[in-house]
Amino acid sequence: MIKFERNKLSLFLIFLLLSSYFLGFYLREITNGAGHIDLEHHIWIVINDLRKDYFETIQNYQSYGEATFPFFHSFQSFFNPATKNLFYCLNNTIFNLLIIFIFYQFLKLKRIDFENNFLVNLIPFIILLSPWFRSSSYWGMTENLSFFFLIPSLYFLNLLIQKKTSFKNNLILTVLISLTLYARQQFLFLAVFHILILLLNNNKKELIFTIVIYSFLSLPGFYVLHIWGVFKDISQATTASSGLSLENILLNVPKISSLFFFYFIPIVLTNFSRFLKIFFSRKCLLIFIIVLFIKYLLFNDINYPFKSGGYIVKFNYFFLNNDPKLLILISSAFFAYIISIIKSNNYKYFLILPLIYLNYGFVNSVYQEWFDPLYILMYYIFFSKDHIVNLRLNKNSTITFLFIWEFVILMIAFVYYHGIKEIPLFYTF
Repeated sequence: MIKFERNKLSLFLIFLLLSSYFLGFYLREITNGAGHIDLEHHIWIVINDLRKDYFETIQNYQSYGEATFPFFHSFQSFFNPATKNLFYCLNNTIFNLLIIFIFYQFLKLKRIDFENNFLVNLIPFIILLSPWFRSSSYWGMTENLSFFFLIPSLYFLNLLIQKKTSFKNNLILTVLISLTLYARQQFLFLAVFHILILLLNNNKKELIFTIVIYSFLSLPGFYVLHIWGVFKDISQATTASSGLSLENILLNVPKISSLFFFYFIPIVLTNFSRFLKIFFSRKCLLIFIIVLFIKYLLFNDINYPFKSGGYIVKFNYFFLNNDPKLLILISSAFFAYIISIIKSNNYKYFLILPLIYLNYGFVNSVYQEWFDPLYILMYYIFFSKDHIVNLRLNKNSTITFLFIWEFVILMIAFVYYHGIKEIPLFYTF
């Protein structure tokens, strides 16, 4: 009886989430601020031109003002038959539901001991509340396609860290990460992380083979870069390449740290007593004081523009007159806590963090959409079973909190863009 009631509740919640998702499409919801603009002025034009003359459009791709490789646009031009932009968006909205199914399948493979087993059915649906996942679906944007390859990539990376993989799985992982990069080049850190773990595992044969496969699979990308003239002028790659700079890496540390911290809050609050115990330990406090001092010297005069950066940066801009002290404090606390919990048996997982800092830090603007709903996938697919249990991610309270967390984020985004910014509902072009 209890199991039956739980199943009924699970189905009801799934129904509500799916209803909310399609209601957002009906309203032409815009909760990332620019989905409709990207579709109207960039994506839709590229897709239609690809259908007319594929090779000429690829050759002149830089003129369209896109920030990603044309993998997504090519996929849509071949497999999305819609000739009207509304039906094109509807097809994407339905198609992206497959990501939920893929998430669910790989979550089951983890065989996590949940407090209630029916929760495994609900967790993948959390991403339906992500404002960036929704807007990308509703407006046929490029972000979500990468998740089809990213989710299994994270699963196989977890196996690789634990040395539970095989030659075949490593080959699959290499192909998946390559496809992820073609879909979204911002995930370059995954390929670097993959090679780094193979190096640490002292698996020389697979390391050499992996580098060879990566090199082979990168040839189409390098060829496209060649015909664009990128090797003569890197700014010719995409619009995102114009703002690349080594100087940005250091400047973006507090900004990226604030985004890490923002999505770490659910774990902190659901493990609050443990968090306080670790943070107020002598080791953590000492690290915190040292890092705080260094970051104060480095970033005391930093001022971030309103554009990009995420909720904490915008809060700092609006309410604290762009004073960097809050970001320095948050960044230092995050660094101190992470360093304090690194151990010999888990350090490989944490090596992905500096790679993300380096990868995301090159650009002028760091966006919150790069972390949401990625953090959910990292928690449940990339983390090991032991980490998931240790962080109480298998508990009712934590999962409930994650749903509430994403719902609040969605509501804030909805009110901000449709209320304060007055972007109209039912937007058409």
